[in-house]
Amino acid sequence: MILLLQEEIDNYETFSAWFNGEAVPKIEAAGGRVLVQGVESDNEKMLHLVMETPDEDTVAAFMSDEQFTADRVAAGVHVGTTKVTFLKS
Repeated sequence: MILLLQEEIDNYETFSAWFNGEAVPKIEAAGGRVLVQGVESDNEKMLHLVMETPDEDTVAAFMSDEQFTADRVAAGVHVGTTKVTFLKS
């Protein structure tokens, strides 16, 4: 299943250091992978991630995990802005 995740962040370098070092290994261990990661060229505070996951339940488990959410906040994610869109291919 492919999904697009969009959210506001404070700083892309700070986010990327956490995301690539800590989150990506957890995502891969759950059977997912990151296909595209970046910010808008005219708004570096708007993050876009395109990921592949086994199913919607895997995403829901990450999004409801209190420690994962706390880690996202510590990495500068404005969790109230997160939008997840599941895509058909």
